[in-house]
Amino acid sequence: MMRWNKLLITLALIAFALSNCKKTETPSELVIWESYNDEEHAVFMKIVEQFEAKTGIKVKVQRVPFTGMEQKLLSAIATKSVPDLARVDYAFTAVLASKNGLEPLDDYDLGNLREVLFHPALAGNIYNGKLWGLPDQTTCIALFYNKDMFQAAGIESPPKTWDEFVQVAQKLTKPDEQIWGFAMHNSLWWTFPFFFTFGAKFLSEDGTRCLLDSPEAVAGFSFKVDLYRKYHVEAGAWQSGAIPPDAGFRSGKYAMIFDGPWSIKSLNELGLNYGVALIPEGPAGTATAIGGTNMVIPKAAKHKSEAVEFLKFLLSKEIQAMWANELGQIPVNTEAFDAIDTVRHPYLPVFIEQIKHAHPRPPVPNYGDIERIFNAEMEAALKGLKTPEEALRAATERVNSEVLGKQASGG
Repeated sequence: MMRWNKLLITLALIAFALSNCKKTETPSELVIWESYNDEEHAVFMKIVEQFEAKTGIKVKVQRVPFTGMEQKLLSAIATKSVPDLARVDYAFTAVLASKNGLEPLDDYDLGNLREVLFHPALAGNIYNGKLWGLPDQTTCIALFYNKDMFQAAGIESPPKTWDEFVQVAQKLTKPDEQIWGFAMHNSLWWTFPFFFTFGAKFLSEDGTRCLLDSPEAVAGFSFKVDLYRKYHVEAGAWQSGAIPPDAGFRSGKYAMIFDGPWSIKSLNELGLNYGVALIPEGPAGTATAIGGTNMVIPKAAKHKSEAVEFLKFLLSKEIQAMWANELGQIPVNTEAFDAIDTVRHPYLPVFIEQIKHAHPRPPVPNYGDIERIFNAEMEAALKGLKTPEEALRAATERVNSEVLGKQASGG
């Protein structure tokens, strides 16, 4: 009997020990898929280490090529082998949300993030009235100009209006030497500044109709076409086989281009004497296109609460200020704007001012299809095969019937 009692006591002690171990067991690793470049990844890992030290939550980071993230994540969602957090392109969030692949964040405690995150970037995460992610990186484009070329032409400062822009570009253009005042991309995203500075709107408020056949849109796009066809100050850099704008700017062939903060590091390393200014004002003032990436939580993620805690840490004022100053990028938390080291990054105030004039792009699942339709039609206008008005009318009609119409009907 005594032996039996001893056995019962031993088993009870073992059970208590196992129960106590279970209570103190650390949670499984928070798995994050990210697609940052090498420089960004190094800073991100510092942030991860700080988060682990502060919270005790272990984080496993897996790098995924930016161009491969979308397919990898779609496959993972289909097999329910998802990470807890994934970094996706701004335009891809609505795609994942439309496929019921994401966890909505509306019922989670996000602190003050809804108030302090840069609104046009946050807006890219709202689809069908719900919040599906948070911006981890935001960017825009501004006007880059070659200071040496400006000085040689006797130009003291960058143009502030489109009228001034044409005059400056004409002074800088030397066709016999294959030197051009300006070089541009054709795509819809790169054309948004032209549309917006003339007061055009991209989509209706509910995202169901494209509005780029309006008189304002036609005026903005006509001006872009005129830079090439009428004023002859644009290099034709949008054409297949031509020297791209960024390459021509670096080689001194193009005096002005649109570009973003992502090019600063390489331009500094090159030693190019350049400046950054606001995109020239049209009838509606200056404007820019907004881009960037979002962090999303897949619906089948195992550690959703921990993922939210990481997002709150990553997007806090202190961490965003560190991110901006380490990398020279725009912080997504507006409270960090005043913490920018402007001596170290003298161009950042220009981008911060420029992005205040960004127009949020309504999130639509088939944005890629919209780009393809518009790009083809706009190229036809640039080549003189259609008028700008004809091109925009055709593209808008196709988008409304083939993309947004099908989307509204569930097709």
